[in-house]
Amino acid sequence: MRCLTPACSPSSERLAVLYPHLSNMLVLQTSSGIDHQLLNKRPRACLAYGGDKPLRYNRLNCRCNASSFAGRVADYASSNKTRNTGGAHQSMDDKVQRRLEIFHEGQDGPPLRILPIGGLGEIGMNCMLVGHYDRYILIDSGLMFPDYEDLGVQKILPDTGFIHRWRHKIEAVIITHGHEDHIGALPWVFPVLDPSTPIYATSFTMELIKRRLDEYAIKSDGRLKIFDMRTRFNAGPFEIESIRVTHSIPDCCGLILRCCDGTIFHTGDWKIDESPIDNKYFDRTALEQLSKEGVTLMMSDSTNVLSPGRTTSEADVAKALMHKVLSAKGRVITTQFASNVHRLGSIKLAAEASGRKLVFLGMSLRTYLDAAWRDGQAPFDPSILVKPEDMDLFAPKDLLIVTTGSQAEPRAALNLASFGNSRSLKLNKEDLVLYSAKVIPGNEIRVMKMMNRIAELGPNIAMGRAENLHTSGHAYRGELEEVIQLVKPQHFMPVHGEYAFLKEHERLGKDSGVRHTAVIKNGEMLGVAPLRNRKVLSSGFFPLGKEDLTLMYNDGDKAFGTAADLCIGERLRIALNGIIIVSMEVMRKEADKRHWQKGSDGPQNGLRGRVKITTRCLWVDRGKLLDALHKAATAALSSLPLDAALGLIEHTVGLALRKVVQKYSNRRPDVIVIASEASQSVRNPAVSQNGISIDEKRRTGSIQEKQVDAKWRSKQKQEPRSAFLKTQTSRGGNHPSFLKQNVKSKFHRAADEHTESRNGAKEEMTLSSPKERTVYNGSESDLLPETPNSLETVSTESLTEEGSEVNMTTRSTRESSADAGLMEEKAMDDSVNSAKMSSPTIRRKWKSGEVLVLIEARKQEENNLQQGQGRKRIWKAVAEALAEAGFERTPDQCKTVWFSLVKRYKSSVEAVNNGAKNFSFYDAMHVALSGMEVVSNKKSKE
Repeated sequence: MRCLTPACSPSSERLAVLYPHLSNMLVLQTSSGIDHQLLNKRPRACLAYGGDKPLRYNRLNCRCNASSFAGRVADYASSNKTRNTGGAHQSMDDKVQRRLEIFHEGQDGPPLRILPIGGLGEIGMNCMLVGHYDRYILIDSGLMFPDYEDLGVQKILPDTGFIHRWRHKIEAVIITHGHEDHIGALPWVFPVLDPSTPIYATSFTMELIKRRLDEYAIKSDGRLKIFDMRTRFNAGPFEIESIRVTHSIPDCCGLILRCCDGTIFHTGDWKIDESPIDNKYFDRTALEQLSKEGVTLMMSDSTNVLSPGRTTSEADVAKALMHKVLSAKGRVITTQFASNVHRLGSIKLAAEASGRKLVFLGMSLRTYLDAAWRDGQAPFDPSILVKPEDMDLFAPKDLLIVTTGSQAEPRAALNLASFGNSRSLKLNKEDLVLYSAKVIPGNEIRVMKMMNRIAELGPNIAMGRAENLHTSGHAYRGELEEVIQLVKPQHFMPVHGEYAFLKEHERLGKDSGVRHTAVIKNGEMLGVAPLRNRKVLSSGFFPLGKEDLTLMYNDGDKAFGTAADLCIGERLRIALNGIIIVSMEVMRKEADKRHWQKGSDGPQNGLRGRVKITTRCLWVDRGKLLDALHKAATAALSSLPLDAALGLIEHTVGLALRKVVQKYSNRRPDVIVIASEASQSVRNPAVSQNGISIDEKRRTGSIQEKQVDAKWRSKQKQEPRSAFLKTQTSRGGNHPSFLKQNVKSKFHRAADEHTESRNGAKEEMTLSSPKERTVYNGSESDLLPETPNSLETVSTESLTEEGSEVNMTTRSTRESSADAGLMEEKAMDDSVNSAKMSSPTIRRKWKSGEVLVLIEARKQEENNLQQGQGRKRIWKAVAEALAEAGFERTPDQCKTVWFSLVKRYKSSVEAVNNGAKNFSFYDAMHVALSGMEVVSNKKSKE
């Protein structure tokens, strides 16, 4: 915001009436001095107009020549018809940094806005929003090809969800040329735009777009518009003019975007070819005229900024192809990019000169040639081509075969021929293979493997820079520098390339005389305002916020979504670590249901079952690993009580098997366990000795259960009182009732949870730690970010240990709720080594006093952590501090609750800023975390 200070002039209220469009820039003059009341509530450096030129002043000490102020305001009002509220008009000092902290929308701020959705920091997926205030056009809509980490993916696409949310602001789509990285995403972008949004492109590019939309059965409904070179048309907020540039595909253009607040030049993909095959030259004349007109912002292709010199002409490649074909004695096979129609014309001339017939192997070659033929730009009639099935009718020396597969695509003709799997092309020693393409970064390994296979089959291969069989369609460093010096833009922003390429191109722009440059990433909005003259010192660049964009994926068929939707990470994890699938039939025979044995302390374990284990992508060491897995599964099953639910069985066995594999081969596979009741004794998993359900047994007061309960109670009374029980006594707790509620056997506790979940009893939130499980009452504590609807949530989720997941099959609510309280790591460890029964878990709720002591203790230990003490020692000290205060908690319990508090605090920050506090420990956590941050910063400075 600009601040005009009337030190001695009519009141600011009167000025606001005379010049309403300046009301948001005025500083109110009061009797007590200057009262800065800026609408955006962010004080800025003021400009007080006095004398013949503007003077720069301190924010609070503005003074000016009042006699000329009214005239200066009138002059400014008459010259500000375009409502420029940003850029050089705001300040003439580079030290004044204006950053809008939100993703900016509206009529305030710089008028020209750039928001790349793709193409910056990567090769491909070119897609960019360019706008004037809140009116935008979309330049290109391309895709990106995956690398080896994206298993099963064929296309990576821009964030169509964001484009859909902004569809009311996007008024047109402009396509610069027909390469896949510029039009490939249109089948997904086109449907999410507003139904009235038009698509503009040149005639040849439009033929490719129509074919692509037809492949996906998308109707254009009259939205496709064709423009010619050097003709002006209106699209969205801009008057657009396209200028011809040379590239490796016909009808490639750069874009000039004009509006009342400046001119933007977008080069598209380009090079300067001094002798193009089609005699359509790079339009230097248009750029010279544009330079005289003035360019506010220039955006230029950065793909080959690291390549010195200049690109060679396509005519030089045509000469090299002619020489190779004429000197060949046998069959000639050439591979290239299918979109390079100019190269196809050169190959046709070489075939005619050598008396050979031309054959195309690959659908994409015919697609581009047909599009050029329909548009009138094809170098020859596609009907003259020999059909692949008719090649045997000609002698090998009379054929010139053009194939796809320059990037070793799996189903491409040349790649299949290298494996000997192509029915149309069989390679032999008399063949000559011409590699007339460039290896795209990321494809080097698979291309070289393909060429090695071809070499093993015997053909001669011609490839490499020295053969001069290929030239790039992207400008080298010398050409990039020439165009920057020719256009002379006020601001420069490199696009299209890896981030290192963008930074190098920015340096080239500065070396070429452009004072103001910027490099941004996908999702970052940049505002630009025109400069009043070339000598002004301030920059018109303004960062306007950042949008977190989400990449979308397509598997080549119907599957489309985010990485999570297509399980990209899970595919890679299984490929690297393997997967184990376990099927088990659990047998609960009457003879095995022995709750008691003489001298035992509780119910006896003894589940049995039939176990089948299948592994994939795992080294099994000639069956030794499978033997170990079977033993671990049997031990884990026998360690569980007879009434264990299927969900608990699956979790216990899965965790045991994963530990075995990790110890055996240092892998962490996904484990899927499917447990079912044996067919000869299918029963309710929660049954008693007499076959009566636990719910019914509890209601009727089973004698057997009472005996078990009495035995546990008598044992606890004989043992010395722990500090925990003393704490309960000091708080007024009653030992017998407390024991009755908390010191039950696993059998009874599972039954209690099962009954409560079925009868709609009071819900609890369960938080698992590596060694113990602490339970919070949902009505008295708000430690956790979310309250699960029942204990089912704990057992049906994918549980983790040390950062890796164990996938489980979800069971019914009845089974899941019954085994939630039984999942302890102690039982898991015992399941691998022996059939010991784990001790019952004490379940206690965290009180507010305990939580406050925990917060303060963790805050006090931050200094020790910064001094290098281990984290285990820190949490042990926190537990000791709680013990001194009368609270018995383990270090793992303290750690678990602390991280739950931190998570809840972070989720509550936004609500507190909006005036709503929904977290009772927010203030305590805020003080603690602030203090910890101060300690950390102090330590880092030291």
